[in-house]
Parts: sequence; C-alpha cells; structure tokens
Amino acid sequence: MLLADGDRPIYFLKSYMKYSHQENLIKMLDLLLKMHNSSHSELKQIAIYEGPGLFTSLRIGYALAKAFYLKNPDYRLFTLNSLDVLASLKEEALYIPCLPAQKGEVFYATYKNGKRESNYSVAKIDELRELYPDYVLEVFSEFPDAETLFRAFSKMSEGLQPEDPRAAEPFYIKLPDAYMKKKENNL
Repeated sequence: MLLADGDRPIYFLKSYMKYSHQENLIKMLDLLLKMHNSSHSELKQIAIYEGPGLFTSLRIGYALAKAFYLKNPDYRLFTLNSLDVLASLKEEALYIPCLPAQKGEVFYATYKNGKRESNYSVAKIDELRELYPDYVLEVFSEFPDAETLFRAFSKMSEGLQPEDPRAAEPFYIKLPDAYMKKKENNL
C-alpha cells in the first residue's frame, strides 16, 4: 500500500504475510494515514489493480474501494490492469509480461511498443515461447506491488478515467472453480 501526495510517494508499506489481506488492508491504510497525520476524508483518489490477479485479493481490493465510497463519495477510483502496468514500465518493442495463474499457467498479453496487441489470456510458458519467439518474455513470480502501480499510474494517468466505485468490478480471465460452481447452481 502506498500513500502519495500528487506525483510524490510519501509512504510505502508492504505486507509479507501471505493470505492476510483481509486482516491487514484496513490496518495498513490506517497506519499510513496516521503516519502522515491525515484522515480518510482527505484522500482524493485511490488506484487499485483490476486484475488479472488472485481472486480473493482482487475481491478484497474492490470491497475496500466500495466501502471507502460510503465514507467519502467524492473520491476518485482508478483501476489498472496488472499486465498493462507491467508493460507500461518496459521499453522492449515486443514484450509479454506473465503473471502466475493456476495449474502451471500464466496470465499474459502481448505488447508492441508499449501498446497491447492481443487479448488477455492464459497459457503455459512453453507455449508462449513457441508462439512468440521474437518477444521478450518476462515471468513474474509475484503480482506487482503498490510501488509498481504508483509508477505506472503516474505514467499513464492522463489517459485514465475514474470509475464509479459502486459499479466497479474486478477483471477475471479465469474464475476459480468454486465461483463457477456457485454460478451454475444459482446460489
């Protein structure tokens, strides 16, 4: 989590505890605001990852953005795609950022001179190497953090439009089996 004043990052906190977002996200935000001697009402905008990413992490981030709207309906919410963020920070002419998915697969998209040229998709690394031999393929073992999001947001902010926090939803390429079963049974 990162707190910034305009284009200047002020504080950056990172949790190294796996699967602890729900317990720590609010505490981390409160700590950042306390360190800066600020309150929730002073936040003007929030930037979060829209996905692809870990199902629970995305849901928790969106839940925070929606709950925050109840306290401060005038703030602006910006959502950025994880793969677009990674590509925006690279200079390679032909580039494929890859993020971990399930079952030995990765989330990916192809970029040419910084512009996305394929759909977001899922594949195995070996398949990508075979399909795109001329591309620089970068495999990330973790999803990008708030510092990476901030750098990309600063670079891309002129072309971004805020979203309505009440209607915003995560972007899923591949839903977990539990979610799909729930929809099939109309529960």
